[in-house]
Amino acid sequence: MAQTKRFLVYVASNHIGLEAERYEVTRQLVRMGILCCGFPCREDTSPYDWNLARTQIEDADLFIMILGDEYGPMAPTGISYLHRELVHAQSLSKPVLSFVKNALPTQQETEDQRRLAGFHGVVSKSTFRLWHLREELISHVKTAVVNALSNKSGGWLKLDQHASVRLPDEPKVVAKVDSKQWMLKTRQLMKIGFAANVYEAGNNTLEEVDITLRWDAIFGAVGEALKTPSSEAKLRSILEKFVEPEVKRKLLLLHTSSHAVDDVRINRQQLQELLDQWSDHNLVDSHNHGARKTWVLTKEGERRVAVMSLAKQVI
Repeated sequence: MAQTKRFLVYVASNHIGLEAERYEVTRQLVRMGILCCGFPCREDTSPYDWNLARTQIEDADLFIMILGDEYGPMAPTGISYLHRELVHAQSLSKPVLSFVKNALPTQQETEDQRRLAGFHGVVSKSTFRLWHLREELISHVKTAVVNALSNKSGGWLKLDQHASVRLPDEPKVVAKVDSKQWMLKTRQLMKIGFAANVYEAGNNTLEEVDITLRWDAIFGAVGEALKTPSSEAKLRSILEKFVEPEVKRKLLLLHTSSHAVDDVRINRQQLQELLDQWSDHNLVDSHNHGARKTWVLTKEGERRVAVMSLAKQVI
């Protein structure tokens, strides 16, 4: 039986004024055999879950933004959550399709209208399509999505299809970790690259900064999470939260006229190198679940985490 690959599309929009349009766009995508994710921010419900939205954007094969008559609810940094999602997708070099309602007031009298006009200017610097009627929007989306995904690799397969042909992992031969070597290794200082959005005078730029950490501090930060199978996205989120205060401090010192820093992200290649090192030291094992990989502590890793935890209690 042939395996059918399905793409995952993140649909970004505001909630107010676009309920029907979002429904019709999502329905059209589902009819095309596409998986959809994403959720608009609603100020009448629980707080906006940026970490969840960011993870979904990173997993998606394509990012679609529908912009209507509102700039939308804003984060404390002064940028709307919709704007923030678009910036994150662009920073990952995701394919982005923007559909902008062409009903911008000629005179921007309110603060929201002025912010919306500014957002129009940002979106217009890349490829976008204007729409006015709902039917026109649906037609634009259908055509643009077909063109964007026609030659794209990636996509998702059902887990049971993968599992039926997956071969068992070969036994891993690991050398015993010498205690002296372990002590020397854990005290090593590592320079890890991080990036974050820096806000200054109404604009935001993606800036990079190096943070120096001890090897054992990095492993200790994710040790508890690794007691159960954890995805790379989860481990990345934990490390980003762990270093966020130091990243913000350094970037605000480097950019004295900036007023906020957010969306801290670790260099993905360096994270993969860390995971490989932990695997080489028999601290973690990786397991494939279809197209997704998880990491979990080995018995040796559990012992090392317990020793580190005990040392913290003594201190």
